[in-house]
Amino acid sequence: MKMQEEKLIEASLGAISSRVQEVKDSLQAFLAKLEMEQMNWPSMLDNFALLSGQVRTLTKLLKGDKTPLLRDLVLLPILVQQETDPDIQKATQGRIQAFNHEVVPDYLRTKYEPEVEEYEQKLVAVASNLNPDSAQRQITQFNDIIGGLTDMITNAKEEWEGEQNLAARTTPVANPDLDNLVAAITFGKGVKPTKAANSKSKSKGSPGTFADQGTSGWQGSKDQSGKMSSSVKNELKAVSSPHPYAARPPSRTGSSHS
Repeated sequence: MKMQEEKLIEASLGAISSRVQEVKDSLQAFLAKLEMEQMNWPSMLDNFALLSGQVRTLTKLLKGDKTPLLRDLVLLPILVQQETDPDIQKATQGRIQAFNHEVVPDYLRTKYEPEVEEYEQKLVAVASNLNPDSAQRQITQFNDIIGGLTDMITNAKEEWEGEQNLAARTTPVANPDLDNLVAAITFGKGVKPTKAANSKSKSKGSPGTFADQGTSGWQGSKDQSGKMSSSVKNELKAVSSPHPYAARPPSRTGSSHS
């Protein structure tokens, strides 16, 4: 019977140690993320949910029927020494170097320290002397304060999420036609007619520009041999000769002629 109890205790302690190690690893990973990464609110909730589930599993294991009542067991130190113990170092991950007289009272304590125990007794005495109505009022006030803080946190979270969504919706999107509009207004790109359109309009007999008409008239005034016609020569001669009644330009000296 004693052997079965010892095996049950060893199995229970092994299961508890593994669960505690899982909680420890999750806490270390969460603290590392807080220091190294910029976590958002959903990621924080996921990490808290993971820790909460692991702690709940550990609590169920401690309260299970197959787990012996560890509080009824007495743990006594077999060896207390000042020399370094490698097994203690490995089990505590280097936090304890030796199981000496300084460490034993803290790690094998079954009660609080005297100062903490005295303070706890004072709190218990104050709580037992409270009037039920006064205690209910204090509980109500405390719940109101907690409710107000919860509302403030919820409103701040909603405002923050709304601002993020609004910023995501109002992000300027590049218009693919913007460059074409700027080029059309600045340089006339896409507005001027092409050469094919000009040649097509000329072939249909549409009136051209003044320069085109002048050039065509000048070319039409030449004969086949490349010489200028006599009518054009007479016009040029008439234009180049001064008119007899043309006004003379004013003198530079300012003198007038009679």
